[in-house]
Amino acid sequence: MTNALANGIIVVSLLAALHSLVTAMRDRAMDRWHLGALGVIEVLLVVQAVLGFVKLADDQGPSDSATFIGYLVGILLIPAAGAGWGMLERSRWGPGVIVVACLAVAVMIVRMNQIWDGVPA
Repeated sequence: MTNALANGIIVVSLLAALHSLVTAMRDRAMDRWHLGALGVIEVLLVVQAVLGFVKLADDQGPSDSATFIGYLVGILLIPAAGAGWGMLERSRWGPGVIVVACLAVAVMIVRMNQIWDGVPA
């Protein structure tokens, strides 16, 4: 994994979660800023996935590569699912869904770093 990119993903997802939390607390619906933030997170995750697969193909990956690949593919679904669910929920809970999605991305990136470094669960 690329640590700088992973740290960037964590920062962007935590900032998006904070923005969504403030929006939910103000009793507002999701807007295009939320979609933009989720889009940026998705692009960063795709770049991370491509780099991860390139490093795995070059035998630079972790010993438990199956779990890492599961995280690498699964994390790509979270921003898209959060955006879809958030758009369907036109109340304050739409941004609440985005808070959960962004926090899940941050936690999964931390766990992927642990798997890459060989830290047991």
